[in-house]
Amino acid sequence: LAARRWSMRMRFLRPPRRAAAPPRAKLARRYASSARLAALVERIPVVTPELPAWKRESLELRERLAAHLSKVYPEQLTVAQEGPDRRQARLRAAAIIESEGAREGEGDRTGDETSLDRKLAHRLYLVLREGGAWRLPQVDWSGGAEAPTVRQCLGEHLSASCGASLQLHWVGNAPLAHLPAGEAATFFWRLQYVAGEVEPGAGAEGHAWLTKE
Repeated sequence: LAARRWSMRMRFLRPPRRAAAPPRAKLARRYASSARLAALVERIPVVTPELPAWKRESLELRERLAAHLSKVYPEQLTVAQEGPDRRQARLRAAAIIESEGAREGEGDRTGDETSLDRKLAHRLYLVLREGGAWRLPQVDWSGGAEAPTVRQCLGEHLSASCGASLQLHWVGNAPLAHLPAGEAATFFWRLQYVAGEVEPGAGAEGHAWLTKE
């Protein structure tokens, strides 16, 4: 009787079961002849985003409180003379921080959306202009024994449409998401920018690096 009560108690404590996702093989058979592959190429942020107003106010209040509670010593005990070498090193470090740590790049100043030197604190996504429309790099793929793999097919299309110098990193071995549309479906694969420049080709009329907004 005690064992039965314990079993019933554990049954009530179990989390509800989720609906099972469709098997991968079933999805592959369903969209084997009408699948489309899209690449979500992103450039990760280069600098940290600006702090919100409430965070800056909190830090300023903490600094003022620390300065108010700190003990002040005579300057002859705390201030040291700065030699020429140390001053030159300090100025050099300040110049590097000002040039390399700026939140505004050359692309922000010129309005060039094809440049990666813009929106340094945000993620940028690669879009191509094909047939007069802007969209993610994408290509049709038909499965089969002799057909190339998904990564081979999408990788070859990226090399042809964006240039061979563009180096990308595949994030994971499965698509990020898929968007069914009747008998067809579009599978989205996530890639991250590593190095190189985009050189539009193979039907691409132009490119841009845009934020999600």
